[in-house]
Amino acid sequence: MTGFLLAALAPAVFAQTDIEAALNDYDSGKYTEAAPAMQSLARAGNAVAQYKLSIMHFYGHGVAEDESEAMVWAQRAAAQGDVDAMFFIGTMYVFGDTVHQTVDDPDVEAAKWFFQAASRGHADAEYSLGLLFLAGKGVTQSQEEALKWIGRAAEHGHASARDFLAGHRGGH
Repeated sequence: MTGFLLAALAPAVFAQTDIEAALNDYDSGKYTEAAPAMQSLARAGNAVAQYKLSIMHFYGHGVAEDESEAMVWAQRAAAQGDVDAMFFIGTMYVFGDTVHQTVDDPDVEAAKWFFQAASRGHADAEYSLGLLFLAGKGVTQSQEEALKWIGRAAEHGHASARDFLAGHRGGH
């Protein structure tokens, strides 16, 4: 029984070791070294690797710069519930060079993805969604909604959201 249990757990242990090593390389800026492991783990369904690989493709870190490939990997991670990937999809619609051309209204798409991540407590998404409400981009302009989302971001420790609210309350 013990041998069976070890054999059953071994792939999970090795996968955890692989993702940790790949994340260490990624976090150290060693993208070329991280890329093969991230690609392998992403293809195997690891949501964190899929998210990181999407960033690598978006910026061309260790892999070819390719916004459509970045979107594919981010959507796979988001489908597994990765809130960072959800936020990144929204960010790609706002700041991408080509991805915004794939939809009728990139601001609406960004708002949808920011909302998905913000609804799960992602501070950057809360702040970004608040800014969209403030500007009326992709959503109906609403200072009340803007302040609600920016307030949530501030509660979750988002420094820019706290600064915004401090300035807003100060009459700026």
